[in-house]
Amino acid sequence: MKMWRSLGFGLALAVGACSTGKDVPAAEASVKAFHDRLGAGRIDAIVASSGPELSAPETKPRFTQLLAVVVKKLGQPKAAKQVGWNDQVTTGGHFITLNYASDYARGKAAETFAFRVVDGKPVLIGYNINSDALILN
Repeated sequence: MKMWRSLGFGLALAVGACSTGKDVPAAEASVKAFHDRLGAGRIDAIVASSGPELSAPETKPRFTQLLAVVVKKLGQPKAAKQVGWNDQVTTGGHFITLNYASDYARGKAAETFAFRVVDGKPVLIGYNINSDALILN
């Protein structure tokens, strides 16, 4: 009987591992929406649709300021190419991280988007951008 339980657990684990990555397209669509909103100057919409890690009263001002600086220094987003992803399910939740090489009107940037999947939908919980244009311009 123990052998069957172990086999069942192993089979469930293997089947669960096969679904890794199935939520990545939804997260990719969220990145596109992020860039579209950023280009349209809709920073408040980005913040409002983000998780509490970025939209809570104590984090919202800093995140809003970061996005405003990105728009001011880099200008309009022009193109973004995904260069890596990670889809992880842990006891703490389901998380997706996407890495992008992005082109803006006034420079290139490496962007990292972190999402928590809530009810099958990605919610932005982290954003990081690296660009010489943010420092040198």
